[in-house]
Amino acid sequence: MEVTLVEINVKADKIEEFKRVFLANHLGAINEPGNLRFDVLQDSLIPTRFYIYEAYTDNDAVQAHKKTLHYQNCVAALEKLMTGPRKKTHFRAVYP
Repeated sequence: MEVTLVEINVKADKIEEFKRVFLANHLGAINEPGNLRFDVLQDSLIPTRFYIYEAYTDNDAVQAHKKTLHYQNCVAALEKLMTGPRKKTHFRAVYP
């Protein structure tokens, strides 16, 4: 299982727009073959900070996700909403 935790910091006046933009990516991702989880989380103390928890069966599924239209549209739209670049941390699952 391939897991990525993505941190995205958005401009204070762009929170709702971020949620709308990311919903399309979320809905597309959860229907992809090989997707196990695609959670969108908002920090309870810093409301402009979001975390995306993505779990895929393998790296091929991750790469297929990055080629989808919903992913590419989301990444393009995020540029004007973020305060800085996305931060990604990659993991390999130990359990389960």
